[in-house]
Parts: sequence; structure tokens; C-alpha cells
Amino acid sequence: MPSEIVQLGPFVLDVSRYELTCGGKPVRMERIPMDLLILLVREKGRLVGREEIIERLWGKDVHFDTDNGINTAIRKIRRALGEDPEKPQYIETVQGKGYRSKIPVDGAISLDDKSPASNVYVSSTPSGIRHVVSARTTRNVVLVGTVVWALALSFLYYRHSLRSKTVQPAVTPAVTNVGEKYTPSLSPDGQHLAFVWNGGAGPHFNLYVKVVGTEESLRLTNQPSLDFDPVWSPDGRYIAFCRILKNATGVYIVPASGGAEFRVRNTLWDDQEFDEVFRFGRLSWSPDGKLLAYSDRATRHEPASIFLLSLDSREVRRLTSAQRSRGDFSPEFSPDGQTLAFGRDSLGVQSIYAIPVSGGVEQRLTSDTAQKWGLAWTPDGREIVFANVGWLWKVSRRGGKPEKLEFGQDGFQPSISGNRLVYVHLKFNNNIWRRGLNSFAASSPDKFISSTRMESGPQFSPDGSKVAFESTRSGGYEVWLCRSDGSGLMQLTHFNPSVTGTPRWSPDGQQIVFDSRPAGNSDIFVIDVQGGPPRKLTSEPSNEGVPSWSRDGRWIYFASDRSGNWEVWKMPSTGGSAVQVTRHGGFAGFESPDGRFLYYAKGLIVPGLWRIPTDGGDEVELISSLEAGHWGYWAVVENGIYYLDTTTKPGIAFFNIGTRRSTRVFDLENRPARQAPGLAVSPDNKTILYTQWDASDSDIVLVENFR
Repeated sequence: MPSEIVQLGPFVLDVSRYELTCGGKPVRMERIPMDLLILLVREKGRLVGREEIIERLWGKDVHFDTDNGINTAIRKIRRALGEDPEKPQYIETVQGKGYRSKIPVDGAISLDDKSPASNVYVSSTPSGIRHVVSARTTRNVVLVGTVVWALALSFLYYRHSLRSKTVQPAVTPAVTNVGEKYTPSLSPDGQHLAFVWNGGAGPHFNLYVKVVGTEESLRLTNQPSLDFDPVWSPDGRYIAFCRILKNATGVYIVPASGGAEFRVRNTLWDDQEFDEVFRFGRLSWSPDGKLLAYSDRATRHEPASIFLLSLDSREVRRLTSAQRSRGDFSPEFSPDGQTLAFGRDSLGVQSIYAIPVSGGVEQRLTSDTAQKWGLAWTPDGREIVFANVGWLWKVSRRGGKPEKLEFGQDGFQPSISGNRLVYVHLKFNNNIWRRGLNSFAASSPDKFISSTRMESGPQFSPDGSKVAFESTRSGGYEVWLCRSDGSGLMQLTHFNPSVTGTPRWSPDGQQIVFDSRPAGNSDIFVIDVQGGPPRKLTSEPSNEGVPSWSRDGRWIYFASDRSGNWEVWKMPSTGGSAVQVTRHGGFAGFESPDGRFLYYAKGLIVPGLWRIPTDGGDEVELISSLEAGHWGYWAVVENGIYYLDTTTKPGIAFFNIGTRRSTRVFDLENRPARQAPGLAVSPDNKTILYTQWDASDSDIVLVENFR
């Protein structure tokens, strides 16, 4: 293939390497501006009309705002070249007509030109633009010119070889509209980007698509719905996406250029699953175009599984089943269509698995020591890129130790096409708020523990002088302590990058029990409040978490899936054999202040708050309106329970155990955090702490030259 080199002042455009450099250093330029620059240079001064540019860069049938795309591309070319549009050196605008290159007609040099090298040599004009000069001189000059040309070729080949080995990924913003943008998806040719956006504000997310390298986007959906997770058909003509909307929830397909949408499958996704929607992918289109893989529940009380939908027959086949976890999410077909990768979630973290599309044995590729938000196959099918603890990583198709990518901090939801990768740069945080309580009424809110990271799971010490909580301010989730006024912050655990949390105080205030995942599965640990090495209490291959102490300090309650379902168990606080407490499901539990009852939520997908006598007996449901997923948003006090009430607007209510009636206490300022322990009441019943989302924003980032 001819290697075309064009010099523009201090810049060198290497067409064959698709590279613009200045002083040997790469100059960042997006795909469309680069294609337009190459087009104009190759036309050697010919005026190229806007219609011709549109056809050659986007195709005849494009339905986007290509005029704006051309203007944007020209601006980016001039910005990269440092060109003043009023005094152009390289690109001339002919108003109403088009554009042309101001580089001399002979400015493009083909290094593989078949004409004899003795007929030309390279010189330089004062402006630094290369040109070709006839060499009708003496035999010696011809010989010298030939030698110089050969040396130049060798040098250029050597330089290009080095560059090809050291081309660095170029990271640039792709979508920066005000508001939240999620679930980006590159088209098969890498030229278009689909994503969902809330328009700058509000609860509804709709589907948009844009040409990579342009600013304007085409809106494809316009419903008061939660649309998410767009995926492209293999031919790039259609986009499948997920929608949550009353009486219309399911998988939809819409033309990529705009048009009528139609539903191909009803699903049981819940409109309360807002946070889960943007953590976990739900959809993938097979490379042969025949199947859609999607994550859903067979019934509302089952964990999510991966299903395969035939687009021809509309038949559905269940591919995975994970009874001992929260469910399977983020399905992704391999490039050859033979394997499906997916994430299996347990206690808020995910492991990546692979399974043959035809069915068979699952292969675990990663351990579940941290959260994983989205995954994507590399084009060669050898590796999987995934988000893990706020960074992008990759792991071999065969499993093994993951490798951290050099870019991708706070990155989630990767999508790959060719040598392009996009991901969401997520900017959000939970904070812990405080209100005073007086006769079950609350004072004004006060931000108690806050940072630019995640704060959750507050618990007062027995004397009310300190608060334990979980935070990501050190990088990963760890247990922290502070005084009851928020001062004296101290990091207590150091398990990073494992997810560590749900701290609970011992009755004497000297120890804290918590869960962590340093070895993959979740286990229970105890640590002294003064610090020191933690002591591991469980060693089963199952998952154990969300622990708490009995009021007399003799027992530690915890949730375990060792029986095949989540149940509450208890073990001696000094360690030893565990005893199963609940029989019909259980998760997060606390004893009543008098120690007579164990109150518990059933956890991840079952709503309600229940209790059972600590000395044995039947369970009783007390609060049916506590949502599934908000298992940590309640606190037991002497005469009742404070809990999260979402029957109307999210807020805190008080359930009186004697009268069995609930009273609204206050509304939340922002939405509560799901899948997190979010509520605590001080021992004197005068202060309540709660967790909520305070900021949520995102950009979509483009990575060029990804390999």
C-alpha cells in the first residue's frame, strides 16, 4: 500500500499510518476530521463540495446533521493545525461551495511511486511545504540524490516501525452534554455511537445516536420511560434497547436512522431498579443477527438469569441459572458468536463467567473481590475488558490475573469496535446526612459525612460517641470511624481493592464486625476499634455477609447462602460452628433492644421486614412496603422501627410496634442508595443518620488506537 507523507509547515501527515505529528509527537485528531483532512489533501487543491464530502465520509443514506458535522470537523482540523480561519494556510473555505486544500498540487508524495528515484529529490520551501523538483543535473547529483533517497527511505521505515510499536491510545471526550449519559455502544464499523441521556435533568432517559467526532445527536426515542443498554444489529441498521415503562417494559428494536420502534419481548424489570439499570448490562445481539441475549427474572422472586431470544421464532431459551447469587447480568456475545460472557452478582460484587451459547459448563474468569460494571470483548475474542473498582481492566478469555489498562479511571460500561473503545466516566457520590429527632419529627437536614466518593452504612457506637461507616475515599470500600460530630476520621480496615463494609459495633463498643472479600467469596471479620489485624470468623466456600451482634454479645448473626438460599445464621462471637436461624429466607438482621426478637429483611429481591423470636418460633411480616434492594434502610429502636418508605416520594417513616401503624417522619432530599446499609438511629433516639445520592453525572469518553 503506498505510504503517503505530506508536510504542512511543522506538521507531518502520514496517511498510511493515519497519523498527524508535530516535531515527532502525535497530534490528537478524531476520525471524521482526520478523514476530511486526508480527503482534501488527496484532491490536491480541487474544490470539494459539501455534498461530495457527505457522500464520501458518511454515505448517501445518512440521516444525521452532516452539515454541522462538516463544520465541526473543519473547526477541529484548524484547531489541531493552529490555523486562523481568517488567514488559512492549509484549508480554504469557498463560501456556499465547499473546501479545498491550499497545499501545492505536488504536495503529496508517494514513497512507493514507480518512477525512478533518480528523477526526483525532496527539497523544502521557506514555508516548509514539501514539493517535487525535476532533477536534470549531472550524473553525480543523480547518484547523490539516489543515495540520499535510499537513506531517507530507511530512516522513515525505521521511524514508522518504532511508531507502530509505540502508538499510544488517544483519549478524548465523546459526549459531554449536561446531564447523565450511560450505556454507550459503538456501531459495528465504529463510526456511530448510541447512548442514553436524560436531557440534562429529570428521571427519564431516552436513546440517542451520533456520528463519532461530531457534536449533534439524533434522538431515537421520546417516551416518559427509562431506556437503556442499546446494542447494534451486526449490519448496523437497527438498535435493540431495554425500556422500563408502566405496562410497556421490555426489549425493543428501532431503526438506527430513526423510525418506528417495536417491542420484541416483555420483561420483569422493575422501575425501582434505577441504580441497577446503569450498573449492569442487560442485552447483547449475536454476530449472526439471529439472537438477543438478555438478563431477566423468570418470576419476580427469582434471581436474574441470562435468556436467549430467537428473533425469527421469538422462542426463548434459558442459558444460565444462579440460585445462590443475586443474579446474572451483562451478557456479551464473543466475536465468533460461540461464547457468551456475563457477570454474576453476589453481595454487590461480580465475577465474570463464560458459557457456550449452545449451553454447557460455565467457566469462571475472575474472582468477585470487587464491583464490575460492564464488560466487552476485544475484536479478536482473546480478552474481555471490564470495569472494576472505578477503573478499566482486561482479562484473558481463559481467565487468569486481570491487567489494569493505562486509562479508564472512574470508567464503566466499556464498548469496543475495531481499534475504538468508549466508556462512561462516572461522577457520582453518596453522602451520609443527619437530622435531629423529636417526638418522631425531624429537624432540618445536615450533611454529616461527605466526600467526592461513596459514604454509606452508618452505625452508632453503643454509647453514641462514635460512628462506623463504609467509604471509598481511599480507593475501594473500607470501614472508617469518626466521632459523633463527624470529626476524627480514621480508616480502620485496609483490604483494598476488596469490597469491605456493613460495620456493626459489639455491645461493649470495643470491636466491630464486618464483611469483606479478600479471597473471592464474602466472609465475616472482627477488628478492634483501636485498629490492628482483623480476625476472620468464617471460612466456608459460600458467601457470608451483613453481620450484627446479639444484645448480650454472645452471638454474631450473618447472612449466608451456604444452604442454597440466603438465610440468617448465627455463630459464637469468638468463632465456631454456625446455626441456621431463618428457614424461609433472610438477609440483614438485628436483634430488638430487649433481645427477644430478631428483625430482618429478606434481602436482594424479596420486599418486606420480618421478625422471629430469638428462642424459636414462626416468622411474622411487619412492614410489607420496605422495597427489595433497600435491605439496609431500617433501624430498630425500643418501641418501633424507622424505615425507608417509597409508597409515594422516598422518605423515612416510623412503624409503631404496639399499634402496627406507620407515620411519615420526613422526605428525602435525593433518592436513596440501593443495595447499601443506609440508616441508623442514635442510642438516645435523638439523631438519625441516612444515606442518599447527592451528585450524579457522567461523560462518555472515546479511546482511539485501542489494542
